[in-house]
Amino acid sequence: MALLILLNNFLHDFSAAGWLFGSILLWTILKERLEFESITDFGNSMIKAVLLLMNLSVAGIVVFGVVRAIAYKSFEWSVEAGNGQVSLLIVKHILFTVIFVVGLIQYLKALKIVKNDQ
Repeated sequence: MALLILLNNFLHDFSAAGWLFGSILLWTILKERLEFESITDFGNSMIKAVLLLMNLSVAGIVVFGVVRAIAYKSFEWSVEAGNGQVSLLIVKHILFTVIFVVGLIQYLKALKIVKNDQ
């Protein structure tokens, strides 16, 4: 069971990294796109690929995060760290919530572009 929890935690963190990467990549694509009068098929294809990555990432964050939250007390709680680990988890999740919201704004802009170009 401990190995499954470890794998789950890895996949949760990997999904969060995918969202962060997708957000940065999408911001870069959208920023560069503003310099051109029309989006190319290649650019549209890139945006769709990044949106797929971000969809998979957010699904992974939620699914693996739920399992991680349920198993945290049994498999990850450090008695030595005490309640300090709770404070760190709160700070981490606030930081990643900000990253998620910024990425979501880029995601919605990109989704609008893709839908308008079809």
